[in-house]
Amino acid sequence: MNRIIIIGNGFDLAHNLKTGYQDFINDYWAVVEEQVYGRYWQWLDQHYGGSKHIPENYKDNFVCIEKECGKTETNKVCFSYNENSPFRKLCTLIDEYNSIPNTPVTVHLKFKNHFFERISRQCSLVNWVDIENEYYAVLKELLQEKNPQKQSESIRTLNKDFDDVKRLLEDYLTKITQSTELKKHQSIQDAFSSFIELDEIATCRQTKFVESIFSSMFRLGDFVDFELDQEADVQYTLCDTNDEKRMLFIEKNIGSESFKKNHLVPYTLILNFNYTQTAEKLYAKNSINEVINIHGELNNENNPIIFGYGDELDDDYERIERLQNNDFLENIKSIRYHKTRNYKKLLEFVALGPYQVFIMGHSCGNSDRTLLNTLFEHDNCLSIKAFYRQYEDGTDNYIDMIKNISRNFNNKPNMRDIVVNREDCSPLVAVKKEVAQ
Repeated sequence: MNRIIIIGNGFDLAHNLKTGYQDFINDYWAVVEEQVYGRYWQWLDQHYGGSKHIPENYKDNFVCIEKECGKTETNKVCFSYNENSPFRKLCTLIDEYNSIPNTPVTVHLKFKNHFFERISRQCSLVNWVDIENEYYAVLKELLQEKNPQKQSESIRTLNKDFDDVKRLLEDYLTKITQSTELKKHQSIQDAFSSFIELDEIATCRQTKFVESIFSSMFRLGDFVDFELDQEADVQYTLCDTNDEKRMLFIEKNIGSESFKKNHLVPYTLILNFNYTQTAEKLYAKNSINEVINIHGELNNENNPIIFGYGDELDDDYERIERLQNNDFLENIKSIRYHKTRNYKKLLEFVALGPYQVFIMGHSCGNSDRTLLNTLFEHDNCLSIKAFYRQYEDGTDNYIDMIKNISRNFNNKPNMRDIVVNREDCSPLVAVKKEVAQ
């Protein structure tokens, strides 16, 4: 019996790595704000108001902040966004300065990268999936463009802007991983080292689960204390009576620690969707047999990061393919997967035999739907167990995870059987409750 542990961005967040979307975007704007104002004037303006200090000019691949002599017309750059974010603060300072009567110059904030402008203005974005969804939304908007030349120019511009964002992201994550000390969580270590549990196996797949155990037993030469049909293929063609005996045998022995150690320790693969290697560094020593960094690794030319969209099941994807414009497929994950053997290795693992899926910190959103559908609806998938996020107030995101998981299934009855119910699941990292004095 095998196990695939899916690792997503929430796994890094649980280890205090600031790899969330808002962490990334806030870091960028904090650097810009410091460059524009300098720490002293920035502190004065934020604490005492008035914004009388003239910001410095600034320019990079994403924005430019320029001063124009005299009082000129400008649009307010401030808009609905997290009021504690560096971006909101910078916009507010610029707007306040421009609103002062008789200021000698007018300050303009202009975006050079229009995709970066779009994601900066989306105050609802909270994780990587949302950025990838936003990219795909722009692709679908470009489908409506009737002028072929303008459409081609627009998609090339979008891809260039997206590549710049991807490089900025890689630089940021490199900095974060180098400056953060990682510490283990015992709950995660326990999950990585856990046995396969019969109660977590889908009802419709329990016969397959039992077959996998007996296959293991026969390979090891273990003695079975009931009579088998010696003339038949004992692994696959035992009569119904013997199937029942097999199940009774498993139910009788499954509580035995020695039985579990011999037959219910899974052969485990980490399927890492992050660009960091947090799970491999902390937990892979004793309980992990293989690791696939399916979305690439930071600063590795042989396994470059994949950042894009992966939902070929979407209704509009066929329209994109029919365009016969390869620029529209530039950042589609299924295309990018062909640059390495990672996806092929995953399919080889899936074909080895029955497996259970653990989900740790992955939202299971649509941007990975093609890959997840392949894993979840494969005949060898016997169980999907979600390790949910628990919040300080005691609530959790288990139901949200199930909603997202359901979108990766076409066979809904199977989904309801294969996905482990909340009672048999647990938080990735439990929130410690304060003991009342």
